[in-house]
Amino acid sequence: MKPFLLPMRNLIKVSTSLLCSLVFLFQSFAVSAQQAPNYTIEGKVTDTLNRSLDYATINLLQASDSSVVKVMFTDENGDYRLSDLKEGNYLVQAELLGFAKNTSQQIILSPTRPYKKIDNIVLHLANNELNAIVITGQRPLIERKSDMLVVNVESSTLAAGNNAMDILERSPGITVDKDDNISLNGKKGIMVMIDGKQTYLSSEQLGSLLRSTDGNTIQSIEIINNPSSKYDAAGGPGIINIKLKKNKMSGTNGSFNAGAGYGNGHKANTSLNVNHKSGKFNVFGTYSYQENDRTDIINIYRIVGGENQFTSFDQGNSMTMLRKNHSLRAGVDYQTSEKNTVSFQASGLLTDAGNENIGGVQIGSFQSPLDSTLIANTLLDEDFRSLSFNLNNTYNIDTLGRKLSVDADYSSFFEDASANYTNTFYNPDGSLLHEPLESRSLMPSKIYIQAYKADYTHPLNENSGLEAGLKYANVKTDNDLKFSERTDGQWINDENRSNHFVYREQVAAGYISYHTTLDKFGFKAGLRSEYTISDGNSLTLSNRVKRDYIDFFPNASVSYNPSDDHQYSISYSKRINRPRYNNLNPFSYFLDQYTSVQGNPYLQPEYTHALAVNYTLLKRFNFSTGYEITKDAVVEIMKQNDVSKSTFITNENIAQQKQWFLNVNAPVRFTKFWNSNTNITGFYLGFESENENSINYGQYAMQLTSNQNFTILPSLTAEATLNYQSGLQYSIYKIADAWSIDAGINKSFNNKKANIKLSVSDVFNTRDQYVTTQHANLNAIIDQKRETRVFRLSLTYNFGNTKIGSSKQYEKSDEEKRIGK
Repeated sequence: MKPFLLPMRNLIKVSTSLLCSLVFLFQSFAVSAQQAPNYTIEGKVTDTLNRSLDYATINLLQASDSSVVKVMFTDENGDYRLSDLKEGNYLVQAELLGFAKNTSQQIILSPTRPYKKIDNIVLHLANNELNAIVITGQRPLIERKSDMLVVNVESSTLAAGNNAMDILERSPGITVDKDDNISLNGKKGIMVMIDGKQTYLSSEQLGSLLRSTDGNTIQSIEIINNPSSKYDAAGGPGIINIKLKKNKMSGTNGSFNAGAGYGNGHKANTSLNVNHKSGKFNVFGTYSYQENDRTDIINIYRIVGGENQFTSFDQGNSMTMLRKNHSLRAGVDYQTSEKNTVSFQASGLLTDAGNENIGGVQIGSFQSPLDSTLIANTLLDEDFRSLSFNLNNTYNIDTLGRKLSVDADYSSFFEDASANYTNTFYNPDGSLLHEPLESRSLMPSKIYIQAYKADYTHPLNENSGLEAGLKYANVKTDNDLKFSERTDGQWINDENRSNHFVYREQVAAGYISYHTTLDKFGFKAGLRSEYTISDGNSLTLSNRVKRDYIDFFPNASVSYNPSDDHQYSISYSKRINRPRYNNLNPFSYFLDQYTSVQGNPYLQPEYTHALAVNYTLLKRFNFSTGYEITKDAVVEIMKQNDVSKSTFITNENIAQQKQWFLNVNAPVRFTKFWNSNTNITGFYLGFESENENSINYGQYAMQLTSNQNFTILPSLTAEATLNYQSGLQYSIYKIADAWSIDAGINKSFNNKKANIKLSVSDVFNTRDQYVTTQHANLNAIIDQKRETRVFRLSLTYNFGNTKIGSSKQYEKSDEEKRIGK
């Protein structure tokens, strides 16, 4: 325990300092808050049956001229509270889509009567025959907000039948390589969150999880470049937050989806989403099933040596995968009182995947174009299971906005993978060079995650407020690889290729954030501190690396809104990207006798400083530019042994990485039936290092996503999306340009409760990954063609009550749920 006590003392000191600062700020503003009466109006909005109407729009009007003073929305119980008002005479007007407006009688606020609770405002249906209201509006596929780029997956024809990884690959600025490493504008290390919660998985495990997540369960994807101090500091290039659907409409409602598709193999998916909200209870559940049969092709060509003493390896691989996924998510929200809500959610995932990898390697030399041939056949079985629980308690301390939210999360991930390898060598004439080599591996992996956090919100007045919080996360991973070879009919353990690696990581964090508005200026500043304890232990190699370190992550932003048509902002943040635990494992994983992957236990965290400037024109066109510099950047390096003619891939810290970027997001309405949204990012990515693997270069690149939406008939829409990525050099790899076009059409029936969607991804089958490297003694070409052209047909049916409130309130709720509330 002693090694842990000293770090905890440091954490206590940091937390105490943050809390003392919070208390000081509370006391500083408390005096000014008590100098004047708090003029307040409270009330409730109901229908003619005395049922509460949630998310109704409340307009506070001056009684003299009916000018608008303040706008807000009723809560889930139909209640509202208008506070921080001035002395005067007012009217309260309530409105909700599908109902006629209604206005209260005149309300007088004075020093002797600073508080008034008015009678319920009753709204009548605009059409007495209307029992349900169907919202027909649809958000654009790509939406630029002040602090993020949002891909509105829900209702998009291109999301039908796709999984989460497919959707990410089609999102602006995001690329996914052959090893499922996700990059944003060419930079790796981005943190992926689901419903505001960090995944803590390796790139392979995260890829498996995302490919098992049905796209029909996703509401939107948020791409956040400069997150505030409320978010974890992990993820140097920023954060990708995948928001799952969670229905909060009153009554019983839901949706059913079924689809089929075909690319290189068949596809099938179905999902059922049910929600019931009555009184203080909200119960919801989602089940989905996916089946995906696909084939990917990868070709690798490399040369060892030069002139008349080289050896060439020409390798072709066909990888066929059949993956079946079952996922279930269920939960309940219970309002224990008017101020307190308890939420519980459980989710599980079960994946059964079988892979067959058939590869051939032609080995040649200067003297002979073909010296021998290796035929490799690999059969991989993978069972992936996960189980997660979340318990949340949100306490609204008062109607002024003070709130305390506490979360407890537990997740476990289990992967049971086994592989059988058969390698057969042939002479140039086709005869056997020697008997086939048979081997097998067992690769069980376990991950346990515990996370606890508390967030406190304290409005100081109408224009300013404070936020503070604490978090503790504990992650343990256990990977036990057992490799054996078949010798004389017996399976013999190969100790040189077996490995047991255990990694533990604890992160304790605290943050404080303050925001205020002065006239046309807005200010926000925050500080987050994280204390990390890590322990990587290779039991096989008796190699153990322990670390503990504390970091501070400031962030600040200033906004200026001179008018509704012009909005400016500038922001700064510091972030960290800790090495993935699988990259810290010092063991070498052999893919074949010529190729291996080796970890680096001495990898250090990389730190990114990011500065961004944003300008919004006419509330539609968004321009942003920025500069980022990453110290001790972790990059993938390929090395080659000219004697054994083998290569291995590892990761190393290089000196630094720099990036400039310019982003333009332009939504345009050409005609009544044609809407367009184009997102263009130009960037410069450069590396500087002075070690033995010197990498010093920079390159300009461009990424384009253009989405076109067409309303052919009120019940018939179509859309098409163009994606283009220019050539890019990352680390020692040169990545060729790539482009694709996706298209889809949607037909609705039964008052838009039923929809049929037909879509084609990568219509011309042009999206592939062509990578070359010529660095030091390396000379290699990698050409990978995944299954990208897929035809899909999907049916969606929405049932039950579909009445909702104002879309503005819906946006506000999304903002809160970004952090998992």
